[in-house]
Amino acid sequence: MKQPEWAFTLIELLIVVAIIAILAAIAVPNFLNAQTRAKVSRTKGDMRSIATAIESYHVQYNAYPAGYNPLALYGLALLTTPVAFLTTCRMLDPFSAPGLPESKRLLTYELVNSRGLIIESGGGLYSVDPANPMGESPKGVAWWLAGRGPDKAFGFKTFNPEYDIRKRYFESDAFPEPFLDTAYDPTNGTNSIGNLYRAGGSPVNFAQRSMNAQ
Repeated sequence: MKQPEWAFTLIELLIVVAIIAILAAIAVPNFLNAQTRAKVSRTKGDMRSIATAIESYHVQYNAYPAGYNPLALYGLALLTTPVAFLTTCRMLDPFSAPGLPESKRLLTYELVNSRGLIIESGGGLYSVDPANPMGESPKGVAWWLAGRGPDKAFGFKTFNPEYDIRKRYFESDAFPEPFLDTAYDPTNGTNSIGNLYRAGGSPVNFAQRSMNAQ
């Protein structure tokens, strides 16, 4: 029986399937990378808006917004009232896990004193409690913002995603490489590990901080 002229041969079908598979292999990664680039751009844009608000707040009150505290009107919330430097303080990190509570999905804001210690409620080895400074200055002179980056964790090693970012910051003058390794670098690929940062304020006492880190 003569084969209809319009029918595809098996070889032709295999070629078409192979071409579709090749196009999909090229298109899907590019689509995912485009999503990553969009999230990185959004994070940087949000950080830029927050940075402008923080510095405007400093001009208005001659002080930076307080660091983390369980009270409602602390941290970036101070930028929304009584003067609206920001329309909202709930700047979600687009790389955060959607299943986490909102408080765990925000961009991180840290206030730093002149010795490089983070000012936050509770204090710790690399931070100081403003209510109990223990001889450390509770006044903030610098600040930094952090986002999780494409690896979706505040870390730079896949096997240790919850390392102490405060320790890396505090020791960054004496040991710069470990801290620089925590920064996201798009030249390593859009899915490379690392966090997104933005900082401002006055330089801290790096010499004193280095001495403490040794």
